[in-house]
Amino acid sequence: MNNAAHPRILLVDDDHNILQVMQIRLKLMGYRVVACIDPQEALSIFEQGNFSIVLTDQRMQGLRGSDLVNEIHLRDPHVPIIIMTAYGTVDDAVESVRQGAYTYLQKPVDTKELEMHIKRGLGNSVAEQRLTQERHTWERIVESVKAALVVLNSDLTVAWMNSVAQSLYKVENFSQGQLCAEIIPQGSLPCAHCPAKVALLSGKTQSVEHYNSTTDRWLLVTVTPIQDLQGNIVQAAELALDITEIKQAQDVLLKQERLKGVFEMAGAAAHELSQPMQSILGWGELLRYRISENDPNFKILRSICQNIEKLGDLTTKIRNVDCHVTKDYPGNLNIIDLDRASTQKK
Repeated sequence: MNNAAHPRILLVDDDHNILQVMQIRLKLMGYRVVACIDPQEALSIFEQGNFSIVLTDQRMQGLRGSDLVNEIHLRDPHVPIIIMTAYGTVDDAVESVRQGAYTYLQKPVDTKELEMHIKRGLGNSVAEQRLTQERHTWERIVESVKAALVVLNSDLTVAWMNSVAQSLYKVENFSQGQLCAEIIPQGSLPCAHCPAKVALLSGKTQSVEHYNSTTDRWLLVTVTPIQDLQGNIVQAAELALDITEIKQAQDVLLKQERLKGVFEMAGAAAHELSQPMQSILGWGELLRYRISENDPNFKILRSICQNIEKLGDLTTKIRNVDCHVTKDYPGNLNIIDLDRASTQKK
């Protein structure tokens, strides 16, 4: 018999007559049924079998249905559990649903309603298992890229965080339901302009770069809103990736681009200065031949020509600068060493 086509149901009720009637009804629907009159024994049977769904009475000797829900979900959190309750125990059944039961049905249980909820419960169980598998896959992917993942509820309490997040934010004792600000140290995330709040309110993915001055690290923080089946935004997934090395590489490239611009500007300035200096030097040489050495202006003219020649040498060095070499200079630290910068090879 095919297990997928004929799901296996664990039926628990301490009333022998009801147990027999329900077992017959479920078999007529096409399900394989294991009936158990003792709720304590039902736990052992559940552990040994591969059950798709559990139907249990709420009030039984030794163990309530809600207690059975908790015990079974410790063993398999995805199996749907339907509580069958009498009129006087509806409040207990509602509490069981809050604790994780799929739904509750009042006795006497209507056959069509029972079959409808069994099919829906089985469908939800398959969907939950698929989502869990997908979540585990994405968890492994996130872990492999060393990204911190935190799932936040709409009230900014933490629903879940992966081991990378716990290590990055130095969270020692994580427990669900605590506020993000209570768990994650101040400054670790961009709390002042919280992208999670914006994502939850706007329904749009938010992405910001954040610098943590305490750790001297850069994070790329991306927050994506999570919707339920009705389209309501109920949670947000906050992914933080350490981009410190990328930022450092960007800074190096930016510095190189700036130096390149400085070198190009220096070369252009040297080229523009060389033309008038050559002209001044040429006119100076002509004047030196026309003025006698005894003329008091001769020494002044010779000094001007010498300084113009020095400027010419200086512009040549500036034009040939191809690397960043500095030297200490009074009043101006790390001034460019033109002699070394224009001769040293990259």
